[in-house]
Amino acid sequence: MLRKLGFAVITLGTAHASQANAQRVSAPISDVSYEITADSSAVGRRQLGVTMSFTVAGTAPVILTLPAWSPGHYVLLWFARRVSAFSAQSNGAVLDWKKLDYQTWEIIPRSPGTVRVSFNYLADAVDRAVAWTAPNFAFFNGTNLFLYPTGRGFNWPARVSVRTEPSWRIATGMDPGGAPNTFTAGNYHDLTDMPFYVGRFAFDSTQIAGKWIRLAWYPAASLTPARRDRSFDWLRKFVPAQIAVFGEAPFRNYTLFQRSDTVVNGGGLEHQSSQVDEVVTSRLDGFQAGLYSHEFFHAWNVKRLRPADMVPYRYDDDQPTTWLWVSEGVTDYYGALALVRGGVNDSTGFFNFIASEIASVAGAPPTAVSDASLGAWIAPTDGSSGLYYPKGGLTGFLLDIMIRNASDNRMSLDNVMRRLYDATWKQGKGFTGAEWWNEVSRAAGGQSFAEFARRYVDGREPLPVDSVLRLAGLSSKSDSIREPRLGVSTATDSSGVSITQVTATGAAAAAGARVGDRIVSLGDVIVTNDDSFAALRTRYTGTTLTTLPLVVRRGTETLTLQLPIRLVTRVQTTVAPIPNASPKAVRIRGGILRGSTS
Repeated sequence: MLRKLGFAVITLGTAHASQANAQRVSAPISDVSYEITADSSAVGRRQLGVTMSFTVAGTAPVILTLPAWSPGHYVLLWFARRVSAFSAQSNGAVLDWKKLDYQTWEIIPRSPGTVRVSFNYLADAVDRAVAWTAPNFAFFNGTNLFLYPTGRGFNWPARVSVRTEPSWRIATGMDPGGAPNTFTAGNYHDLTDMPFYVGRFAFDSTQIAGKWIRLAWYPAASLTPARRDRSFDWLRKFVPAQIAVFGEAPFRNYTLFQRSDTVVNGGGLEHQSSQVDEVVTSRLDGFQAGLYSHEFFHAWNVKRLRPADMVPYRYDDDQPTTWLWVSEGVTDYYGALALVRGGVNDSTGFFNFIASEIASVAGAPPTAVSDASLGAWIAPTDGSSGLYYPKGGLTGFLLDIMIRNASDNRMSLDNVMRRLYDATWKQGKGFTGAEWWNEVSRAAGGQSFAEFARRYVDGREPLPVDSVLRLAGLSSKSDSIREPRLGVSTATDSSGVSITQVTATGAAAAAGARVGDRIVSLGDVIVTNDDSFAALRTRYTGTTLTTLPLVVRRGTETLTLQLPIRLVTRVQTTVAPIPNASPKAVRIRGGILRGSTS
């Protein structure tokens, strides 16, 4: 997901752009509107047409900036690099303009009146944060396309209209405007946080807890009626469990945008009233419940309740915080918890999730979870990249147990989340570290967590997993296993599994495998989909063989390559209830799983 190649260049250029923008102030503008052209002609060129219109009162320079990133996707993508054919005009006359840096334009009006700025946007990125098109479809985020006046804040309304084919659909969380295919937002933050689907996609909806929950998916045939019904069943179960944590659903409606293909930027991206998910076609019957639940919980945690470091969002540069472990890791915890509380998964499924968190942390270098949070923007190569997810989730679980133990199960992490939500987001601000730990201590009856924070959050000591798990009547067990790794990336479609990338130092490269090869079998394991690789690891874990026959189809040929077996050590962890645990521990464990206190 992260593009490591560009980070050295981005780091060198960032300070100049952000510092310059901090000093620039655009002339005031009003009556802001955007027109997006996403018809068959535009998407056939893998482009979107963009026109921004606004009113100026004089001839002072207007300075416009295009965002560098999409909140929730902590990568500087510099959307301006996809802009072409930029122009500006007013009253039929071409206006002078120049670039002040790589994401900022200065336009010089000749007189008061309406100014129109137009450009084309290349929409071919396989990335859920970046616009993408197909011959009958377009997807875009507002951060990709919507310029804003530099230095003028973000509290101004705007209108968006979409020009498309008469028979094509439009889905977005924005409020409808007065005209067909027209939508409105009250401020720039809302404007850029409401993604769009345009084209021949499928759409359905259901009511859950008094809110319309909508599902938009492309290609239209990718979700069969059975898959659609199963998705809505998951949502009916876990959404009420999430609402119960905060006491309200803060959105008018909520949309799940889902695209499936053989090559995707797999995963999801949260928005305030929607999520954008990309799923490999072969996994449409797999992990979506966990994906849906994680991204849905973000509607509260990070889209509303978020660290003060990220309030308000800035769009022209990175916005690091040491608290991403709460925004993402604790969301990971509640995503899994909502599935068991809602009855999608049983307790064993939740314990397996916690076990995977423990194993992920154990397999990473000793890293403070606050440091791992900062590292999101640079994709560290030391093995700690993304560690704020599992270590943050595990830290949240341990805090939940400790709060319940200190309060005799009368309070929980749920209380911390709701109190912070009420005290910060509802007051128009983000939470500070002091506010987080004060609420944790308050829920635990005044118990101090300063030492815990020093040693395990800001420090690199191993989390006290075993001692805290026992407070909830649980125990963990870890074993090291050695299993084979191929050193390839693959994609699966109806014709099988093909190699999309070969690691130069991996076993497949040594065997002579190439990008484009379709894998037929490995040893005695027939390869038909992604699950075949799990069967391979199970079959040959700990093997003493030195090679395996790798059968591939290359064009019209079927080749048998000799794959050297390279075993990699992996920690396998299990979490299970302790027989005859104390009544208090059983109550704590049950309270976590049910979302209750007593």
